[in-house]
Amino acid sequence: MTQAEANEAAAGPGKPSGRFYGWPMAVVAWFLYGLGVMPFYSWGFLLPEMLEELSLSRAQGGAIYGVGLLFGGLASPWVGVAIGRFGTRASMTFGFVVSSIAYFLMGWANGFWYLVIVYGVFSSAVHAFATVIPTQNIASTWFLRYRARVMAVLLSAAGIMALTVVYPANAWLVENANWRTGWVAIGGLNVVLGIVALLVIRDSPESIGQLQDGAKSREELDEIRAASKTSNVDDWSAGKAIRTPQFALMLLCGLGYALPWYVLNNHGRLHLSDLGFDVTLAATILGSMAAVSTVGRLSGAMGDFLSPPRLLGLALTIEASGVLVLLWATTQALAYLAVVLVGLGFGMAYISQATTFALFFGRKAFATTTGIRFMFGAFFTSSIPALAGWAYDVQGTYFWAFLSLSVLTYVAAVVAFVIQPPKSRAA
Repeated sequence: MTQAEANEAAAGPGKPSGRFYGWPMAVVAWFLYGLGVMPFYSWGFLLPEMLEELSLSRAQGGAIYGVGLLFGGLASPWVGVAIGRFGTRASMTFGFVVSSIAYFLMGWANGFWYLVIVYGVFSSAVHAFATVIPTQNIASTWFLRYRARVMAVLLSAAGIMALTVVYPANAWLVENANWRTGWVAIGGLNVVLGIVALLVIRDSPESIGQLQDGAKSREELDEIRAASKTSNVDDWSAGKAIRTPQFALMLLCGLGYALPWYVLNNHGRLHLSDLGFDVTLAATILGSMAAVSTVGRLSGAMGDFLSPPRLLGLALTIEASGVLVLLWATTQALAYLAVVLVGLGFGMAYISQATTFALFFGRKAFATTTGIRFMFGAFFTSSIPALAGWAYDVQGTYFWAFLSLSVLTYVAAVVAFVIQPPKSRAA
């Protein structure tokens, strides 16, 4: 019996008790996720100073980041398994506390292979247990009628925190301290986040005698489920889901929205520096991209009212257009236009992809199918930042790398516009 099944059995047929815990927990989860992704945004911003001090090339910087994407993806199915067996709280606590060790060690980095092992392998694999999948699983497990809206708000935390905390803090560190201090500070932050997760997060409403959305009875929950787009898909198993054509097509859509974002996170400040933008302006531009992604993520809440796959198609079209503009972003106006489009498209796609999975396959298979999706995607995304860096090292420009990403994202948009839900459902 999985943890979710045990929780539901423990709840029994009785009347749910107490004030619905999902809402206050979601507030805390917002901060956990927003601050928990700080290492992701910090890597690319601190990278120029790291490359200079450690005498690394841009290809090597991209390769380290790519290894991180690979091992984060490889860990993702195990995150789903851990959540199913031990619960979301245990997964998040473990991920935050253990990954803090890696970030403390980053303060003593001395070369390429040190960074590959500590950042690329250790921190990325372990940190995956604390952030994206557990946060999405909170929305999928605790909410039904409000699922897309809650997921959108939770995942908006990354963009808001990037603009208000992460990029300003990193810019201050670059100008007043050093990148090593930054990584040690992130290690301390993760310890605090792990303690908060242990104290606040709960695995499911059933585990504390409640029901999704705070329903007062199972009859009320059945009525909510009957009116929901996800009303009849909870019979999917992960094994059945990953063998559908829709799963493979959604992998393509995932690459379409993720690859431009990962490349810009790794090479964005380098590219802006090449275009003549200083540290402070680059921080503002990249912070704007993250902030606008928040608007996109909140726009993904429209998936409670409109078709999530069609919203995904629109989002991918917007993001692809932003990457194209970035090719010619020689002025501040064009740079801001590019990052606004990329951020808006990515944010909306980020939410729409997750809600489409919930729509197609239901909540019981959500954590596992999401983890498997991230794992498969990692085999592709892990190599792209390094290839983009290699392209620059050879050609002296990111033109062909960015153009290729734009074309891929446009193709993914077409897929999202035409994809249909699976027709057969089996346990």
